[in-house]
Amino acid sequence: MKRAITTGLFLFPFLFLLTSCWSRHELNDISIVVGLGIDKAGESYKITVQTVNPGQVTVKKGGSSNATAVITYEETGMTVPDALSRMSVKAPRYLHYSHLRMVVFGEDMARAGISKPLDFLSRNMDMRTDFYFIVAKQAKASEVLKVLSAMDPIPANNMYTKLETSDKYWSATGSMNLNYLLQELATHGKSPTMTGVEILGNRKIGEKTSNAQYVDPPALLIYSGMAAFKFDRFVGWLNENDTEALNYVQNSVYQTTGYIPCPGAEGNITMQVIRSNTVIHPHLVSGLPEFDVNVRIDQDIADVECKIDLSQAAVVAALKQLSDSKLETLIGESIAKIQRKLGADIYGFGDAFHHKYPKAWHQIKNWNEVFRTIKVRVHVDSTLRRVGTILQPINQITTE
Repeated sequence: MKRAITTGLFLFPFLFLLTSCWSRHELNDISIVVGLGIDKAGESYKITVQTVNPGQVTVKKGGSSNATAVITYEETGMTVPDALSRMSVKAPRYLHYSHLRMVVFGEDMARAGISKPLDFLSRNMDMRTDFYFIVAKQAKASEVLKVLSAMDPIPANNMYTKLETSDKYWSATGSMNLNYLLQELATHGKSPTMTGVEILGNRKIGEKTSNAQYVDPPALLIYSGMAAFKFDRFVGWLNENDTEALNYVQNSVYQTTGYIPCPGAEGNITMQVIRSNTVIHPHLVSGLPEFDVNVRIDQDIADVECKIDLSQAAVVAALKQLSDSKLETLIGESIAKIQRKLGADIYGFGDAFHHKYPKAWHQIKNWNEVFRTIKVRVHVDSTLRRVGTILQPINQITTE
């Protein structure tokens, strides 16, 4: 008994060191924010939040079939947190940001500069860093967050999963989270990019629940190109080819598809890229920076639409030459176009040069001006791994 009392007295002070849920929020007291839109409204910010309507996300028994799974609120303020605080007179519950999936910048907001709104997003302790950034193409962020989809009742989740899938299997998009964006903004010699989202179809119908009841919805959100930034300001759009070239150069292609003309025959051959690796080699030639971009890819044949003999080594060699030449031209022409039109080093050539030649780098006053004139040589080395479950094309083995 004496021993038990001694042990209890010894452990009692440690009870004060135990943590508790002092900052907890009950589910029935919060509104879960899944999407955040930031638009420019004169000198102020127009903020749109997309919150989950829990009664419509769960199993609908007795619920209204006409109610949406999300509710959006809009408010204007001189700063982002000012607008969100003013939103408390509209939103019936505390706005909770730990499940935020998408942040959408309106094109006007992106053009004005995103560093000020980013300060709030990086400083807020309730937010995680795994949400994605996109830019509304020729639209307001508020309009994007109001378009309903059939596949996922929560539009922000639909945009998130669609971007993840597209980034993995198609090289014409790219995901950008908070940590990566802050890193690129702080890196000298690398300008950030964000995937663009476009509203295809009737925007007014897209806001109604009936939009999700069509096989072919009247309004649809599609990812379209990428927005290029110089420092924190939007300067122009990349098309599909430019985005694909960018992803190859910055070594962010996981899988993608391309096609080449059949050698010596009519039709195309579709190549499935299954692996890609890119290395940028900076050089200092006569005091000027030059770069070699070495791209190595492994690919499979996905489709053959012409009569060729894939068992011949000469045919395989011709396919490699065509594939290498097409990708070299695609990347080289895209880089020259971005140098000439935008003057923003979205590829990271300056960062690579900085790491290899720090002394020469510190002598450069304006890298974006130097970037316009640098020489870039692109070298592609492709390897054909597999031709599929059949060797010869179907139209080669069928009788006429």
